[in-house]
Amino acid sequence: MLIFVALVSGCGYRYFLPGASVTQHLENLVVMETSKTDFGPNMTRTISICREFYRHYEDEFDVLVLIAHNPEYIEDLWGDGYSGRMKVVRNAVAGIGVETLDIGNLFGSEHRLKGVVRLVHPKHVFDETLLHELMHLWKSDLDVIPSTEQGHWGFSSVGGQLGGFQLDDLRSLGDGKYSAGNFAPQRALESVPYSPLEMYLAGWIPPSEVSDIWVAEDGSWLMSKWIKGRRYVQKDAEGNRVFKARKISTWTIERIVDKLGPRSPSFEHSQKEFRVAFVYVTTGRAPREELELASTEFYIRQFTKKGPVSTWLKGVLKVDSRYNFWEATRGIASIETGDLQSFRH
Repeated sequence: MLIFVALVSGCGYRYFLPGASVTQHLENLVVMETSKTDFGPNMTRTISICREFYRHYEDEFDVLVLIAHNPEYIEDLWGDGYSGRMKVVRNAVAGIGVETLDIGNLFGSEHRLKGVVRLVHPKHVFDETLLHELMHLWKSDLDVIPSTEQGHWGFSSVGGQLGGFQLDDLRSLGDGKYSAGNFAPQRALESVPYSPLEMYLAGWIPPSEVSDIWVAEDGSWLMSKWIKGRRYVQKDAEGNRVFKARKISTWTIERIVDKLGPRSPSFEHSQKEFRVAFVYVTTGRAPREELELASTEFYIRQFTKKGPVSTWLKGVLKVDSRYNFWEATRGIASIETGDLQSFRH
């Protein structure tokens, strides 16, 4: 089945969207079926799934999270190396790393939807992926500090969900070479809370709580010579990867505010409670076990819990630390998913 959508913006555009249909309504999860779970890179299928959701539910959600039924744990299911993606569809906040826009009606939302997250597997609800993608609501297409990684913090001391390192780990090795512990310029390699700069952009703390940021504006990994047809990132004596940079700068919060403008609304009046709907997307061909749905719902409850993750669960996952949304925001912000069925038409 194809869904026909006509949009008018200066001139007419016509889109034929692949079909999608809701098959099950659960406590905090909607199950939907479509011909393929390629909605990660496929925006037309993403739009189709979202529009089908709004045929059944009211426009009272800030974020939709689409999760692929992926029983074989194929990490590169979408063939692009991504485990998650965020599509920002509406933003009216000024002074952050996202342009103002409103294309929510294309996705079926008339007034509230801010973004659509797509996850390649249910486990990414409760690892760092969903925390990372949610931060793109406030940092995506506009530069906040100089970075060689579009939409991310790059080789800087931001040290948050969108990459960077902790300033205490920075070591100068001479001749424009540095190391900074185990980090990545585009994501957090370990479970970490949102950094002060991320918290400020999201509207959860005042600018006065953001420390100065060390930035390697032209940072890049220091690569080895070719060895058997491959090159490797060089490491320091402690085994940490080495990067190089010639243009180093310090970015104060005053400099950032001067560049972006003051955040509006300010943290005193910003949104701190969010309603999120999770959609489990299947093809109907691969068998779907009830245990898969149960574990997905369990991940959702733990991620949105207004309290710390249990010691028992961290033991099961064999991790020393694991932050849910409430913990990652220092208990300042929260996500609500309960009572989902009360929002049905």
